[in-house]
Amino acid sequence: MKILITRTDRLGDLVLALPVVDLLHRIRPDWALHLLIAPGLEAVTAAQQGIAGVHTWRDDWPQDKLQSLVAALAAERFDAVLMLQYRRELALMLRRAGIGPLWGPRSRISSWFLLRHGRRQGRSRSGRHEMDLNLELGCALAGLSGQETPRAMADVRHPRLQLDPAQAAWGRNWRDEEAAGAERVAFIHPGSGGSALDWGPERFAAVANQLSSRKGTRVFMTGAAADAHLVRAAAEHLDRKVGVLLERFTLGQFMSVLAAGDLLVAPSTGPLHLAAALGAATIGLFPPAPVMSSLRWGQRGPLAVQVSPEVVCPQKRVCVREKCPLFNCLEQISPAAVAERAASLLDELDREPRT
Repeated sequence: MKILITRTDRLGDLVLALPVVDLLHRIRPDWALHLLIAPGLEAVTAAQQGIAGVHTWRDDWPQDKLQSLVAALAAERFDAVLMLQYRRELALMLRRAGIGPLWGPRSRISSWFLLRHGRRQGRSRSGRHEMDLNLELGCALAGLSGQETPRAMADVRHPRLQLDPAQAAWGRNWRDEEAAGAERVAFIHPGSGGSALDWGPERFAAVANQLSSRKGTRVFMTGAAADAHLVRAAAEHLDRKVGVLLERFTLGQFMSVLAAGDLLVAPSTGPLHLAAALGAATIGLFPPAPVMSSLRWGQRGPLAVQVSPEVVCPQKRVCVREKCPLFNCLEQISPAAVAERAASLLDELDREPRT
């Protein structure tokens, strides 16, 4: 069997989709698994086991580029397509190209017409974690029974990202050069790229400053173009001991740096999922609104902690932000509490070294 698995949205979504590859590679080792992902994220899949090929797609590509992709996918002669995220425009393209049959979440009216097989999943209202919903679809494609599915899913506890030896060495060299002599390296990533509530750059700076006072700990603040304004705002409050890594790395290099570090503190964002999947200790800050909560989007890893404000969210589904009487509830989380929890995780790493 030759299978195309599609997940064409953002970085964190792709990380939470990779356990499906692990599951299918383990229970159906004779299957050839290909991925269709968003361009620019290829580095995430470069060293992963069980992936036979990677293709990219964006809905705003010019027609000639889309036609070339259709021809390339048609030439692969896939036996089935597993859409981990239903996108009508992508499903239509695959159907027109004769690529299929299509499996996926039946979450919208058009999905019942365009998908030949699938599971009914109202994701934003399910109260379930995105990774588990993905795994459920993978089990359905593999033909597992209702009794077999929970056991198969239980064996995949969290995403596991792999680096090739050159990547791992690059990260170690970076740490030797920029954190020489440090026993622990911690990263503070203040931006979410608009996917969640902002905690406030001065709060992230306060966490960074408190951690940098910890003996033997080197702290860096990280960020890319979408969050540059938050990093610059936080930098105004940083001690000189805290390094700033703004727009310094490619995605592959950033993965190497995260793998060479020990801890990352961030809101709900792709780098949080990357760090957890690379085995780092992580602290994620999550709003309580159902579509943003840690129950749905919490990072999963060997030392993953989620922090949310202790409030009862008045919203049934989405966060209405400024219209909510509790806005911004995330600010009820104190920097001192986050820094204390981060220090506790670093102490735990001292007792049980990271593998």
